[in-house]
Amino acid sequence: MSSRPALPERWAWSSPWMIMGSVCILAVVLIILAAKNINREQEFMLRALLSEAKILSNSLEASSRTGMMGMGWGKSQLQLLLEETAQQPEILYVAIVGASGRIVAHSDAKQTGGSISLTHPAADQFSYRFVEEPKRSFEVLSAYKPWFQGRGKGPHRMACPFPGESSSQSNNDFFLVLGLDPSPFEAAQRQDIQQTVLLFGIMFLVGAGGLISLVWAQHYREARKCLMDVEAFTSTLVRQMPVGLVATDRRGQIQRTNAASLQILKSQALAGNISRFPCFASIMRELEKKERVMEQEVQCPAGGTARIPLLVNAVVMRNGIGEAVGNVFLFTDMTNIKQLEEQLRRSERLAALGRLAAGVAHEIRNPLSSIKGFSTILAGRVKDDERGRRIAEVMGQEVERLNRVVSELLDYARPTELRKSPQNCLELLRHSVHLVEMDARHQGVAIESRVEPLDLQVQVDPDRFSQILLNLYLNALQSMERGGTLQVRACEEADQVVLKVTDSGEGIPREDLPHIFDPYFTTKPRGVGLGLANVHKLVEAHGGDIEVDSHPGKGTTFTLRLPGLRLESAVVEH
Repeated sequence: MSSRPALPERWAWSSPWMIMGSVCILAVVLIILAAKNINREQEFMLRALLSEAKILSNSLEASSRTGMMGMGWGKSQLQLLLEETAQQPEILYVAIVGASGRIVAHSDAKQTGGSISLTHPAADQFSYRFVEEPKRSFEVLSAYKPWFQGRGKGPHRMACPFPGESSSQSNNDFFLVLGLDPSPFEAAQRQDIQQTVLLFGIMFLVGAGGLISLVWAQHYREARKCLMDVEAFTSTLVRQMPVGLVATDRRGQIQRTNAASLQILKSQALAGNISRFPCFASIMRELEKKERVMEQEVQCPAGGTARIPLLVNAVVMRNGIGEAVGNVFLFTDMTNIKQLEEQLRRSERLAALGRLAAGVAHEIRNPLSSIKGFSTILAGRVKDDERGRRIAEVMGQEVERLNRVVSELLDYARPTELRKSPQNCLELLRHSVHLVEMDARHQGVAIESRVEPLDLQVQVDPDRFSQILLNLYLNALQSMERGGTLQVRACEEADQVVLKVTDSGEGIPREDLPHIFDPYFTTKPRGVGLGLANVHKLVEAHGGDIEVDSHPGKGTTFTLRLPGLRLESAVVEH
């Protein structure tokens, strides 16, 4: 994800240069095309004017030849022909000049006798130029040959009609000058140029706009992809995080939650205003005064009298310009942590009680020995007295019972030494169940045991672990005085060996559950209250934990979780 934001930034820096380069290339291409089009229009205009000049030149030459040959035209008729020809809308003037440039005839009679500069064309060719004064014209110069010297007889013999010009001059000594009006062609050309410029301008704008649009579209795609990646990352993070998340707007309306929040609050859906949860309402009020609330513990109702301990962190959300737009609540279920804290406190309490009990037990054992000795002496002296003998026996029995209690207390207080080795669970259960089969049969209790898989093994001290199971079996039998079923199951769950001992007895009252592992806590008239305390101590010594689930009138289940062989091996290697 870290490389994603760099891509739009690179595009943001390179796109102006790319746009400028692409637009410049497009402009050069369009200018070249426009120049070619203008040159083509210019060439078309020249061809059209030259074609018109050629037609007029041939027509004038043919008309002059016909008039001279058939009707004996002279200068006046030729002058009239030139003047009539110049009356055409596209013709400005017509002139006939000699080889020296002297004007021998002109559509404007005032110009006759003058001179113009000539550039003699090649044979059967035209020369042309644009003349700016007195009016812009396209001037075309071509050879003028209306007569043929010495050809024909009689009236068909042509003579030079221009006074002062020798009739002996060659056909190549006169030239026809046509002054054509280029303005219609130039106006059309200007219009074409304007249209061309407009067309190519539109094409340039469209092309530049297209290039810019492509770059913008690329930016949009990259930004959208980056946004989608960020959104997917954020959604995955919110969805998978084990912490509950609730996002609200400024008024407290819930806008977004994750699966963990629903699971922690034990709700199918969270909607409405967050103030309907009293535990969050107080934090909302605090957020109105400060920016964030850190690690505040609250109790959230979970239906009935149950309450969920939560550790809440909250912060005010702000947009890009710093305006508050809502709040975010992050919370963690502290139930397991509270249970661990309670277990730690219980362990510390039991350890302190054990040390105290050990000291007390040592102090009690000394006078017990004296009392036992006195009871033995008393029994020997009053053996003929039935009442005295019975008192001595009761005294001895009670001393023995008190000694057993002290011994159990010392066993509980003494540090546990384990000799662990891999043990087959099936054999462990068979051995421990065999120890209570006789008592179970007398009470009408059926024992069911199951191990999955059959070769399941666990790293335990076999003697100590048998003591754990035996204590659990005896507690179960004591709760099923009228018969029932004792189930013992062992299985493997996630690198742990799980053993469950379930009875169908009377169950344990809810108010007694927090105290069943405390020393000397018992509800049985014949119990001392150290059995389950020793079980708890030995299970912890094996690196496991024990849980109890009981329903009055339905039975009780003790669940032992011990490290599996693979996990135990890893701990030993470490």
